Amino acid sequence: MTRLDTFLLLLLAGIGWACGFALIGLALFKGYSDGHAAAAVFGGFGFAAGLLLAGLRLAMADQLPRLRSRSLRQDKASKPEEALDPAHASVFGA
Repeated sequence: MTRLDTFLLLLLAGIGWACGFALIGLALFKGYSDGHAAAAVFGGFGFAAGLLLAGLRLAMADQLPRLRSRSLRQDKASKPEEALDPAHASVFGA
């Protein structure tokens, strides 16, 4: 996946969540004079949530947490860790 694809995926996810949250904000503050301001605030939070969730999903798809945590589990004195079999991997590093 190229950088442009990643950027567009994150942008579209953020826009989609922003629209959904803005509709919720409009529905909740329908009779108030500041309903559009509330929709903008809800939309901002929705955009941030869309970016965060799509970013986490991309990071998990690239197995980024597993690659980053391997260096944390490994001691400096021990031998380099061989490739882990996903069926036998443990969250405790054993």
